[in-house]
Amino acid sequence: MLFRQLFDSQTGTYTYLLADTETGEAVMIDPVFEQARRDGALLGELGLSLLYTLETHIHADHVTGGWLLRKNTGSKIAVSADGGADGVDRLLAMGDTVTRPTASSTVP
Repeated sequence: MLFRQLFDSQTGTYTYLLADTETGEAVMIDPVFEQARRDGALLGELGLSLLYTLETHIHADHVTGGWLLRKNTGSKIAVSADGGADGVDRLLAMGDTVTRPTASSTVP
């Protein structure tokens, strides 16, 4: 398991990268629009395939980079069903499970 905490000083926002080092599959939590290039470069550097960007909330503090990452990597965007976001791939509610071929995670 790989875990990286990334920081955008302009917005004060933390982004988290979680990856399975055996499969190279990754998810990114709360990516920032202005850091999409950095995040894409890091994924390439580490040889990771981004499956999902996960948004913990609809952002008043920054614009999400999820749409740029989806465009550049083919990843899917998942957000809270309570957030009211359009154009996402998956709406998540408490108890939902995000799966990938070799593992799964449940939304608390």
